[in-house]
Order: sequence, then structure tokens, then C-alpha cells
Amino acid sequence: MIRRRALLGALALPAVARAETWPSRTIRVVVPFAPGGATDLIARLVAERLAGPLGQQVAVENRAGAFGILGADAVAKAPADGYTLLAGSPGPMAVNPFVYKTLPYDPVRDLCGVSMVATIPYVMIVPASLGVGSVQEFLALARSRPGTINFATSGMASRLTVEMFRALAGGVPMEMVQYRGGAPARTDLLAGRIQLVIEQAPSFLEDFRAGTLRPLAVGGAKRFALLPDVPTLQESGLAGYEAAAWLGYAAPAGTPPAIRARLAAEIDRILLLPEVRERLASWGAEPVGGPPEAMDALLAAERARWGEVVRMAGIEKE
Repeated sequence: MIRRRALLGALALPAVARAETWPSRTIRVVVPFAPGGATDLIARLVAERLAGPLGQQVAVENRAGAFGILGADAVAKAPADGYTLLAGSPGPMAVNPFVYKTLPYDPVRDLCGVSMVATIPYVMIVPASLGVGSVQEFLALARSRPGTINFATSGMASRLTVEMFRALAGGVPMEMVQYRGGAPARTDLLAGRIQLVIEQAPSFLEDFRAGTLRPLAVGGAKRFALLPDVPTLQESGLAGYEAAAWLGYAAPAGTPPAIRARLAAEIDRILLLPEVRERLASWGAEPVGGPPEAMDALLAAERARWGEVVRMAGIEKE
């Protein structure tokens, strides 16, 4: 027993040493999506302010492709030394294992949480020309006109938000139309060729103000500060509906706890800065923060939630 304890202590020494001398060089933050999106903007907002307190440059690298798989895989295979981080989101960290037969990485085995940075609410959106003003009115219309209501998806996340809605509503006759991105889906929604999306709120705020698109409900457990008069889907009769986009920093599994805790503490301080909170609010995002253990717990809950949605929707792995 004594020899075993000594061996375990010896193995732990390199990790302790890394944590004590970290950081001594540039830290890389991998964003698994193209520049300009919400994940990229929020990741950069935080990364730019980490460099000062850490005393080292923090470089953001966009590695887009395959719904976040390429970037997440690069971080999963990186050394667990605190110098490579993932700006993660639901797709690569919680959803992908349930919708792809094979992945080059396992988010549960290969990644660990650092800090949940911010959440962005999903909103159920219809064209104003559809003439419905509530979730229940939409459901009544869809059931009275089977085969005529289309919903848009621009990726698996936007599909699953609708599939959760459809399952919790007890079935809704709608047809799925797939798009390569959110912009063409929005164009067809404005034109009335698509009757529904459940998407991230910030991309549609100007349309709401113009009155061309109508928010029927928000997907979070509480109302959205920028749309205070819009009820949640739970308030609208869909008990159990909860979905939000989020951005969280993660690291390769095995990254020393002391490094993860230091990063989380610095991110917490950044999220308290007035200019950061104002910028996040302008994007429709809400700061979260918290220790690595809270991020890990949230990831476990997210994986359980989306795994159940995939099962309810009968989606076969690609």
C-alpha cells in the first residue's frame, strides 16, 4: 500500500509542477466555427481580457468544419497542459455523440469543463404574415393544415430545438426544410416560404422590431431580458421545454485542476466587468461563470437532455 501511494504521488508531481509554473507561453483558444458567429464573438471577448491577468498572450484560432467536430477533435488530442482550450458549444460538446455513428473524439472521455461563459436563448419565430400570436394558436393552425407548415433547420441544433417542441406538444404535422446556414433560412422565413424556426434570438431582434417576424416564445426556463413580454415555452403549455445555446471554455481531459480553477476564476472576474456585461447584453447573451465542476455538471445535464430529444424524435445516427 505504501509503495502504491508513493508511486501515485510521483505520478502526480508533473501535473503539480505544470500548474505551479503555468502559464509560461501563449495559450491557444480554438473556436470550432467560422469567425463572426456568436461563439466566436464571445470567445474573443473573453480571450482578449485573459491575457493581462495571466501574463501571456491568448490567441484565438478558428478551426471550422463538420459541425464543430474538427476544432473539438484538435483540442481533444492536444496535450493536457493548459495551453489549448476549446470555445465549446452544445453541438461539439453535447449533441454530436447522439447524431453521428463515429466521432474522432469522445467529449465525455477527452474533454473537461473550465467555465460556462454565457448562454443565448432560443426563440420560437414565425412570419407575422402567418397571423398567429401565440404557441397555442400556432399549434391549432398546424394541426388544421397538415402538410402545409414547414420548419427550417441550418444544422442539428436548430433541428433538435424544433424536434423537442414537436415531441412535447404531442406531435405536430410539419415538414423539415434544410438550409446550409441561418441567413437563407431567415430569408425564406421573411418571405413566408418557411413558417417556423426555433433559433438563437440575436439574429432576429431587428426583424422583431420591424414587425416582419414574430417571437411566440423563448426556449429558456425564464423570460429573455430583451423580449420581456414574450412568454417561455413552458409558460405556453410545453412543460419541460428548456433549450439555450451556450458558450463554455473546455480543456483536454487531464488538464490539472489548479489550472482549470485559475482560468475559471479569471473568467469570473472578466464577466463582472461592466463593458463585458454590456457587450454580452447587446448580443442577447447572459453571463454565467462558475467553477469547472459546475461546467462539468451542466455538460452532463445537457448530454442527457439532447440524448433524450434524439431518442424521442427517432433520429438515426448519420
